Amino acid sequence: MKRPQHGFTLIELLVVISIISILASMMLPGLAAAKEKGKVANCINNLRQMGISLKLYVDDNDFRFPASRVTDLDLIPKAVWPALGGYDPADPFKPFFPSARRRPLNDYMRPSKVYQCTSDKGQKVILGGEPEEKPSNYATVGMSYHYNSGSLTLLEGGGFKQGFGGGLALQGEDSVPQPERYILMHEPPARLYPGFWSQWHYAMGRSDVDDPVYARQRFVSPVLFVDGHVAVHNFAKSLSTDPYFPYEATRDWMWYKPLSDADPGR
Repeated sequence: MKRPQHGFTLIELLVVISIISILASMMLPGLAAAKEKGKVANCINNLRQMGISLKLYVDDNDFRFPASRVTDLDLIPKAVWPALGGYDPADPFKPFFPSARRRPLNDYMRPSKVYQCTSDKGQKVILGGEPEEKPSNYATVGMSYHYNSGSLTLLEGGGFKQGFGGGLALQGEDSVPQPERYILMHEPPARLYPGFWSQWHYAMGRSDVDDPVYARQRFVSPVLFVDGHVAVHNFAKSLSTDPYFPYEATRDWMWYKPLSDADPGR
């Protein structure tokens, strides 16, 4: 006699598929978060290496931080706040940012993947009067991380509650107030850029944000401080509470030297 062969009924199969789908939906966010943590850890390591290179630069240059601009091979001064090291900029950006050879960190850390944040989603830029999307800061400027030289963008009508006493550009190492809190390098989500904000880490969808108050509160940025240590902070509260004064000091960081601390001789 043949034994009856048992198999899944259609209902049982649908139940199994549903259970697998539910389990997968529960696991995927955790896997995505773990993957993003790995990217953040990579950025922390990158910034530590830049901190060592910057220390060597400062020691070799009268104990002063890099200027906000350098004269390139074409004799045109160009901004280094987004291009302290790394690769040559893409062609449309060459008039604005220096070549790799002229960047302050080039002699201390050659162009490599150390200058890249793997979560770099780029930012809107204005070329020819129209906003354009760039694939990433690393792909267009040659570097993902930005130098806090003092070029801090503000909304019209915004300002500095303590009076702006200057940034790090050409400042003496020993003149920086509270180096354990003073931001030396950061990623774009930490602050405002011309008319918009960015989100890179732990953010889904569009990377450009028109209003931080209504955006998902994920303005996460790994940060290198003047004393050499690196930390990861979420700048959402500072950017959302009062977007017109986004650079005021907190217990964890400071962006600028208050006017009361400024060197009257400079």
